[in-house]
Amino acid sequence: MNWIVLQILLGMSGLLMVFWYGGPALIFGATGPGPFGNRWSLDGRTATLLLDADLRFFGAMMIGLGFIFFLMISKLEVYRPLIYVLACTVAVGAAARIYARITYGNPGTAGTIPVVIEMVLPIFLIVLSYLDGKDATKATK
Repeated sequence: MNWIVLQILLGMSGLLMVFWYGGPALIFGATGPGPFGNRWSLDGRTATLLLDADLRFFGAMMIGLGFIFFLMISKLEVYRPLIYVLACTVAVGAAARIYARITYGNPGTAGTIPVVIEMVLPIFLIVLSYLDGKDATKATK
């Protein structure tokens, strides 16, 4: 059961990386709509070319991470250490979002929902991966 739930969470993580983060950043850059259609830059403000190029680059990287999440679904036992690394990375990203929220204010819905997802998802990924590994170890003994 843990194995199936973990696969579903990895699939959801991959979809989030590809369609929620990566796609809008890669396709639209800093001047287009971001997640939930919220813009990354305010009306009348122009993003620098460096910011736009960097956001597009990060969008491509997020799409790549999404495909890594999809790859991990097939062989959980092989990719377990990678699951731990990526889950911890997502948790650090959530901490960075919380810091930005405290320092600069509420970013709205497009900034609140990711914080919740990025706080809860790593916990589930790590716990379920650990439990799945523990079950696999018992089965081989």
